[in-house]
Amino acid sequence: MAIGDYEIIGRAATLLRAVPEPGWQAIERGVLAAVRATPRGGWPLDVVDPAPGSAPGVLRVTDLVLTHLLSVALRGERDVVVLDVAAHGEDGVLQEVSLEVSCRYLADVAGVAQRLRARCAAVVADVLGRDDEVPIGVTVTDVHR
Repeated sequence: MAIGDYEIIGRAATLLRAVPEPGWQAIERGVLAAVRATPRGGWPLDVVDPAPGSAPGVLRVTDLVLTHLLSVALRGERDVVVLDVAAHGEDGVLQEVSLEVSCRYLADVAGVAQRLRARCAAVVADVLGRDDEVPIGVTVTDVHR
C-alpha cells in the first residue's frame, strides 16, 4: 500500500462497518445505555440572583444547561438547522455564544442570523438574568434544500 492510497483505506473502512464485532449485538444496548448515563461535566456560569440578599450563597448553572436550552429554543426555526451550540465562559462569566448552522438555499442569511441572535439573547437573559449583551456568533457552514 502506497502512502495516500485512500481507496484501500476506504474499502477497509466499509468492510469493517458492514461486519460488526463478534458479540456486539449482545452487548450493544448495555454499552449505549452506559455511555448515555455517564455524567458530563460542565463549566459553571454565574446567574444574577433574582432576589439578592434573600439567601446566602451564589447561584450558578452549567454551560451544558445553557446550551441545551438554547438548542431547544432554536429548534424548528425556519430556513435554518442548528448544527452546534457552544457557550464560552471565563471565571463564571459568559463571554460568548457560538452557533454553527446550515441555511436553506437562497434564504436571507442576514435575517436568519439576526433572528437567531435575538432568540439566543432572550434565552441568555432568561437563564442567567443578565441584561448586558453577550456576543453571539453565527457561522453558516452548510446549505440545504
